[in-house]
Amino acid sequence: MPTFWLVMTSSGFLGLAISFTSMWFLHQTGATTYSLVGSLNKVPLSVAGILLFHVPTSLQNFTSILFGLLAGVFSARTKMKEKS
Repeated sequence: MPTFWLVMTSSGFLGLAISFTSMWFLHQTGATTYSLVGSLNKVPLSVAGILLFHVPTSLQNFTSILFGLLAGVFSARTKMKEKS
């Protein structure tokens, strides 16, 4: 099945590219920023998941997303104050 092998090979190359870009980003910034970006990317994914999959929304959903966003902002501000 040539299509299967094409998809598997493409997947392998994309995984390798993601690894290289992650290492480049880590080299350019630092471990703290890398970790912060990794944790903050969950916020837009949560919102997109709620919108795309028509998840019944509640105050608990929005509060948890807002809490995650605020935690990331406060963490970034603290790290910026430490460096200056």
